[in-house]
Amino acid sequence: MDAGFVDLDILLIRIRHAQSKVYFLDAVKAYKSGALRGALTSAWVALVYDLIAKYRELNAMGDAAATAFLQSWDHATATGDIAKLLQLEGGILEDATVNTQVVNRIARMHLERLREDRHLCAHPAFSAEADLFEPSPELVRLHLVNAVDLVLSQEPLQGKAIFDLYDADVQSPGFPDAYERIFDYVEQRYLARVRAQNVRNFGTVLAKSLLKGVPAQWETLHRKIIPSLVAVRERAAHAWPDVSLAILRLIDNLEPGNRPRAIAFIAAFQDFWPRLQEPTRTALQATIDNAVPAAHIDYRILAGVTVPQFRAALLPLIAGLSREQLVDAIATQPLDELWPGAIEKYEGSSSWRGSEANFRGLITPFAGRLSSQQLDQLLDAVVANGQNWYAAETDTLVLGMLRNATPFDQPSIDGRNRFYQHIRRVSCTDKYNDVLTFFRSHGWVQPPPDPVSLV
Repeated sequence: MDAGFVDLDILLIRIRHAQSKVYFLDAVKAYKSGALRGALTSAWVALVYDLIAKYRELNAMGDAAATAFLQSWDHATATGDIAKLLQLEGGILEDATVNTQVVNRIARMHLERLREDRHLCAHPAFSAEADLFEPSPELVRLHLVNAVDLVLSQEPLQGKAIFDLYDADVQSPGFPDAYERIFDYVEQRYLARVRAQNVRNFGTVLAKSLLKGVPAQWETLHRKIIPSLVAVRERAAHAWPDVSLAILRLIDNLEPGNRPRAIAFIAAFQDFWPRLQEPTRTALQATIDNAVPAAHIDYRILAGVTVPQFRAALLPLIAGLSREQLVDAIATQPLDELWPGAIEKYEGSSSWRGSEANFRGLITPFAGRLSSQQLDQLLDAVVANGQNWYAAETDTLVLGMLRNATPFDQPSIDGRNRFYQHIRRVSCTDKYNDVLTFFRSHGWVQPPPDPVSLV
């Protein structure tokens, strides 16, 4: 912005904080009256006050660096420690650049000039000249414009504190689980209040956690990390080109042991596949082609079944998984392609306790993910085997699956009718009364008894 053509009264409108506006108005009045030294002094006061106000907003958002500075500032204020207050004021631009990152390094250079010129105005001893320092109107106007443009008009965007905040948040029970809700949550809580450079760094850190397993505490949180990174792509499009370039470099230089992670990453972000170097694509394809059910499998590679280039090689691998391998694979990620094997093995349970174990290991991880057709298959599998329908916990386990399903993904009317007719014939209606009550609460009307007995 050309400082020579800016209406200073317009600058006042752009200032966010009301008290900062009052202090800056003193600077404008001094400038208009020709008190140029006073104008610079008031501008510096407005700037420092505004930074403190921004720190208080960041403190409310959990920024540890802002909190630490404010604790020192407020303690010095309460005890009347003038020397400490002067020390903190003198270092506030450095703190705002290095610690809270409210100010970037280029802005700091301009603001340091304001600070130095303010010293020359407020402290004559700082000048080696015999005459008092007299700033030109143009210089004062430039400082006034810079103060507003670089600080007073800006929101208190978070800097590197975003990583500590997200780290604690994503591990907490308050972080959303639903894929779509994570988009809005990450955008509003993180992306909208963070400096552009830190958004790019944030996206790279998320990608690194998926590709390299760091930090270790995020290892089991990929179902939250992936949509968080998608939120960066969809809701911070200005940063995504730089983030995607960093991701490509990470994948192309990935250690062999992390290739299964890369395959899972490509499954979630398939547009990266054609952009990878040819040797990288060859190595990832070979990692899948050489995997055999009899050997130890990194089950993350199974996510690649959604990628057209990987699907043909992975479907036979999935079909060949043992019951124990299938349980481990589903625990890693309950893919749709794992469901047929899971429901088949559950249906074939050979004992009551085995049925309950199969339900927990093979079926429960799919909670909230099953379609109406898949829930029909589950109900059919229950009634197809006496080891299933008579197992003590089956009614509770089934009810849990139904309650986790969305209203649009409930079993079909025919599926519920088949289930009811069977448990009526085997005299289990009392055992499954809660399940039948749930059916009714979702519009099911109990049909008349089937006249054909299959018992």
